Amino acid sequence: MKLKLRSINWNVQPLIVLSVASIVWLILNMSVFSVLFALLCGFLWSHFLETRRDISRLQIERKISTERAFTNQDVSFHHSVASSKRLKVTLLGQIEVGSSLTYNLFERDVFVGPEPVRIDVKTSFPTRGRKVLKNLVCYYEHPLGLFKIWAQFNAPQEVLVLPRLMPLEFFPARLREPLPGRISDFKLFEDPLRIKGLREYSNDPIKKIHWKASAKFGKLLVKEYENTAISKVFMFVDLNMAKEIFARNVWAQIRTSYEEEAVRAATAILYWLSQGNDTINMTVVGKQVLEMDWASQDGWVRAVEMLALAEGAEDGPQLSEVLFSQVPKLTFTSTVVVLSMYLTDSILPVLLETRARCSRVMIFLLPYGYRDPKYRAGRTYEMYPLDMVKLNEKAKLLEQEQIIVRIVKPNQTLQEVFYEIDEVR
Repeated sequence: MKLKLRSINWNVQPLIVLSVASIVWLILNMSVFSVLFALLCGFLWSHFLETRRDISRLQIERKISTERAFTNQDVSFHHSVASSKRLKVTLLGQIEVGSSLTYNLFERDVFVGPEPVRIDVKTSFPTRGRKVLKNLVCYYEHPLGLFKIWAQFNAPQEVLVLPRLMPLEFFPARLREPLPGRISDFKLFEDPLRIKGLREYSNDPIKKIHWKASAKFGKLLVKEYENTAISKVFMFVDLNMAKEIFARNVWAQIRTSYEEEAVRAATAILYWLSQGNDTINMTVVGKQVLEMDWASQDGWVRAVEMLALAEGAEDGPQLSEVLFSQVPKLTFTSTVVVLSMYLTDSILPVLLETRARCSRVMIFLLPYGYRDPKYRAGRTYEMYPLDMVKLNEKAKLLEQEQIIVRIVKPNQTLQEVFYEIDEVR
């Protein structure tokens, strides 16, 4: 994309001082030297005007390798600069990565001329969100420091950084709406005539064991059948700070890292659900309450883009209020999933009201994040607020009623927690 000139400024104060001195000298003592000095000043002014014109006419193009990228994925920026006259300039490219954070993409001293000069830069972004390319600044300074010129070129360009996808093998969403045209056991909602794969044995019925494959690989493997039912999932991603939090300054720092972890977890769950053509309704509780629903794999892409742009707040809308407002939309075939950083037992009445209208409620508290499945588990010594522990203890009494609360530990993967919940009948 061709960049357009937005503004051009200059500083000629040293040249003005030199010109005034030459005029005074010429008035007080007209001589060959004073005339030559005055002519030299005139030449410098001509050089300044010509340089300013050449800089304003720079031909600058900028290309981006991709406008959509995942976190920590390399993105390349290609710049091409050409000028009618040969000049030595300093080029500075900047990018805005946050609401109040801008950093230099590159800073180069280059000789530009009729032959285009290429500047290629590669970078990656550790956080999601919209990354806006700011002005490209061209700076020129006279070799003797007599004048300076700087111009700003820009064109609207940005990169949307999406949360990196984390693979999941399983998610405990309840299947309750039968699909037409499929043979189904009402209790299992599986079609034994449609095998979609194998997995390791885990307290499964003996009739599901694939004996030939188990003998070949030396471990028990069971058949996985295609589902004959779909799930209706209502997901709530809470990015705000709960009003019950006391040490708000401390938790404000924790919330920043939690926000990235929660969005990544939500992305993984949504992707897994979208592969089964489940009907999904997602509500993001942040600075603004964002909501969308879909029933196709294409909807997952739009949902991830919405998650990439979502931002939490320390004094934003509260999860309990948003969840209560969504209760009328629930049906007895729905599964409610909540991702949050900090909840107390004050939300229990809302959870009971929610459970009365759906088949299962699952709350995942992620105050300190979770373990990436690529890494091995280590020791952790975290301590949780008493209010959160009380909620977890009281919720254990409600598990048989399908109100499930889990505090995810930093050394646990999400998949481990999901398999643990699957054992709750």
